[in-house]
Amino acid sequence: MKNRKLTGQWAGFSFKSGRLVTPEGRELLPEDLAWISLTAQLAQEYRRLLDDERQRRALPGTIPAYMRGAGKSVSGRKVVHRAEPCPVVPLVPALKRTVRG
Repeated sequence: MKNRKLTGQWAGFSFKSGRLVTPEGRELLPEDLAWISLTAQLAQEYRRLLDDERQRRALPGTIPAYMRGAGKSVSGRKVVHRAEPCPVVPLVPALKRTVRG
C-alpha cells in the first residue's frame, strides 16, 4: 500500500512509500512492525502493574496480583515475600557501559 491515509480508528496513520507513518510522524519500515507485538505486550504488562499498585494503595493490606501465590506455607500460615517490581533499565546506555568496560 502506497501513499494512503487511514480512517476510522486508524485516523492519523498513513502509508507513505511502503512505510507506515504514525500520527507523530514516525516512519516505520515493514521489518520494524515485527516488534509491535512485543511492545504491546510490554505496555499491557506495565498497565497491569500500575493498576495493581493503584489497587494496593487504595486498599491497605491487599496484595497486588503479581505477588499473589508467591509465598510458601510455613506451619499452616502463608508467608508472602514482598518485592518491588524491577525498575526499567534504559537498554542503550547499559549496553554502551558494558562495551566500554
